[in-house]
Amino acid sequence: MTHPITRRDFVKLGATGLATAVLAGCQAPRRWVVLEPHVRPPEEQLAGIATWYASTCRQCPAGCGIVARIMNGRALKLEGNHEHPLNQGKLCARGQADLQTLYDPDRLSGPVQQGQRGSRQFEPIAWEAGINTLYAKLSAAGDRVAVWVDSTVSGHLLDIFQRFSASVGAPAPLVYDMYTGLSGYRILSDANQALFGQGTLPNYHLSDADVVLSFGANFLGTWLSSVRYGVEFGGFRGQPLGKRGFMAQLEPRMSINGTVADQWLPIRPDTQALVARALIKIIAEAGFGLPGRVEIAQSLAGDVDVGQVAAASGLTIETLEHLARAFAEGDRPLAIPGEALTGMADATGAVAAVQALNVIAGTAGELQGMSLSPPPPSEAVVSPMPAPYSDVGTLIDQMRAGEIEVLMVHGANPAYDLPEGAGFLDALAQVPFVVSFASSVDETAVWADMILPDRAHLESWGYASLSPSFGLPVVSSQQPVVTPVFDSRSTADIILTVSRGIPAAAQALPWADEVAFLKDVVAQLGPGAFGGLDTEDVLWASFLQHGGWWPAPSADARQPLPQPESLVTTAQRLASQSEPPPEPAGGEYPFFLHIYVSDLLSDGRGASQPWLQGSPDPMTSVSWQTWVEINPETAEELGIADGDVVRVTSPHGEVEAIAYRYPAIRPDTVAIPTGQGHTDLSRYARGRGSNPMKLVGTETGATGANLTWADVRVQITPTGEKKALARFESTLAVETDHLSLGHGE
Repeated sequence: MTHPITRRDFVKLGATGLATAVLAGCQAPRRWVVLEPHVRPPEEQLAGIATWYASTCRQCPAGCGIVARIMNGRALKLEGNHEHPLNQGKLCARGQADLQTLYDPDRLSGPVQQGQRGSRQFEPIAWEAGINTLYAKLSAAGDRVAVWVDSTVSGHLLDIFQRFSASVGAPAPLVYDMYTGLSGYRILSDANQALFGQGTLPNYHLSDADVVLSFGANFLGTWLSSVRYGVEFGGFRGQPLGKRGFMAQLEPRMSINGTVADQWLPIRPDTQALVARALIKIIAEAGFGLPGRVEIAQSLAGDVDVGQVAAASGLTIETLEHLARAFAEGDRPLAIPGEALTGMADATGAVAAVQALNVIAGTAGELQGMSLSPPPPSEAVVSPMPAPYSDVGTLIDQMRAGEIEVLMVHGANPAYDLPEGAGFLDALAQVPFVVSFASSVDETAVWADMILPDRAHLESWGYASLSPSFGLPVVSSQQPVVTPVFDSRSTADIILTVSRGIPAAAQALPWADEVAFLKDVVAQLGPGAFGGLDTEDVLWASFLQHGGWWPAPSADARQPLPQPESLVTTAQRLASQSEPPPEPAGGEYPFFLHIYVSDLLSDGRGASQPWLQGSPDPMTSVSWQTWVEINPETAEELGIADGDVVRVTSPHGEVEAIAYRYPAIRPDTVAIPTGQGHTDLSRYARGRGSNPMKLVGTETGATGANLTWADVRVQITPTGEKKALARFESTLAVETDHLSLGHGE
């Protein structure tokens, strides 16, 4: 849709030069759902009658379907989309709180620039001036351009960034954030590539399982697709004929999963993969169940010493034998590798050790077991895959060496997400021009030369190709449910506009605006679950109305995984036995550090939303603060009480946090949630708590794909200060119940 140039526009454009001004001023796309609040409603609108629009939640990469309740042009409530095959009408607290990203009072009201980076002295500029400046910088930079996006980037925007970068000869956009880094997306994908020849995320069909061994996977909290796993867990617990699945949770600190497990086993953090290998050894020697599969177990068993593993992990041999028997004799057992495994030095091998249990059980690739997410239904659909951490280091090195002239950042917040040792801010200082598309000033945007704020998710067009998708290829739709609250513009439209003045980019991106681009993508999907769609316009309308595209319910896309002849050999190599780690001595850093993604604040992106800040943590009931969880026995030895401010120090840095005596954690482990420690982002986030990533170094795993954040050890030192914990309950009853928790029984 064209926007005519008025006389006033022409005078403003002339000030910046006719050639570039025409680029940014001739067209200003204005495509959105026209929903205006009316003092006097039109005749066809009934007072008090709401309108509902389908879209996609972007609070995490899962991509749950949502419907937004609109009244007089304002979004009032978000709910799960009952038609959506992923979340089936359910929605988590973070999804419900997405309304607050739309009406955040600290969102930028328009484009801004600052003369000195980090000064926070932003001056408003006209959109035309901002777009023309970006055009001039990109034109001069040539192939010395880099793009950094987060894992919730819309597929169409990532596609546009990729086409632009390729057209000018620049590196492909980097997809990386704390959420996927701590959740192990890349390691899970790499392990599946090595084992099964498909580099994609796994789907664990819990509703079809009868035995589940979870090696620290907090799938009811934040791991991969927690809302869908909640649906799956309901099926797991409520099976036909009154049957109830058995689940054991192996982890050093009790998560939400631990509270609902039949058996919670507090094992040493660095022994989870060894325990998986010990279970394989027991199955191979005892031959529990698994007809025809014992030979595979024997080929994968290696030379594990079960007694040594039991001693190192803190479990008894009897407990290991009980788990091995339950798994081997189950009809449909599943083993799930969790977050901490993906933060180890041998992360790929650790994940493969757990996946090897599924190979032995024969549930890897079964329609009722572990499947891999199917590819998108069309080559036109793009799905972001987080980059290995080695790519992050490569880009930072290029920035530090002066090889990048323009850095564009969308959604990502590397100044907050990365360890300080990565040197991101020092490298950023060597980049001549930095532009952020953040809708509010975060820790990275504050060091940008210019911010061209993108619209909030509920104001934006887009799509998400889901992974994990649990059997069906799903393209979830995103559409504006309200008109923009502030003077923001679509980043996709900005890049398309800028590309018109760069010949190579103009050829690669000939679309008039992002809606035209999206319509071309959707047109290639073909008829889906709603059938009879013989025209592009009807297909587009159905895509928006129902919340996306997916095949008919009867068309289950799960296929048995390829079982190459080398599968056992590959599993053997990846899950090879290593000696149990030595018992840690007291030393300077006597405690294991367990960092976990907050169930409410996520990786920190939820800290700007007061609904999430004020909600009590489901395990501790604490809100608005950063706390460090310490076993009561350990706290007593250190002379620490609830509310004491302690200093947590690692070889890489230190943070301060409020002590919380948490009975359901090992005495040799302390735990800190992510989410706080912001210096910017919003009034609700600034100056609250600490960011535990300051305790993490830049060492990577054997393949370079992951940070070894789960191998960090720390010391705890009281500061002498005290702060009241903002919590909703006493721990007295919990501490009393600790007597019945046991250690592996």
